[in-house]
Amino acid sequence: MFTIFEKLLLGHLIGDYLLQPKAMAIAKSAKGLTGWTYCLAHCLIYTLSICLMTATVDPLKIALIFCSHFPVDRWSLADLWLKQIRGRSLKEAFCSTDPLREVDVAFSAIVYTVVDNTIHLLLMAAIFKFF
Repeated sequence: MFTIFEKLLLGHLIGDYLLQPKAMAIAKSAKGLTGWTYCLAHCLIYTLSICLMTATVDPLKIALIFCSHFPVDRWSLADLWLKQIRGRSLKEAFCSTDPLREVDVAFSAIVYTVVDNTIHLLLMAAIFKFF
């Protein structure tokens, strides 16, 4: 039997990776209606994945899952956090003129992914612990 954290982790991985095509991952933070539409669609899929894995039907939890996921993805909060702590910002790595730019971009992408996943999982854990 899976623990609640294992269910949240699986729901997160399914919603954020298995069911998110590249076009959606890129376009969800685009300016204008396109970005909003892709982000809303992604957050609906993500929320459904979490709800199915955890058997959640509580409207408050469903709303909190959706509403907590949306700003993290729409405005790339992981990158903003990395800038705040002077970490490895992915956007800054792409602008680098360093001869080892490709290594910096690759490592920054890994760091960004870990930070993004951590933010999402912390939010999910808080929702399921306190609501």
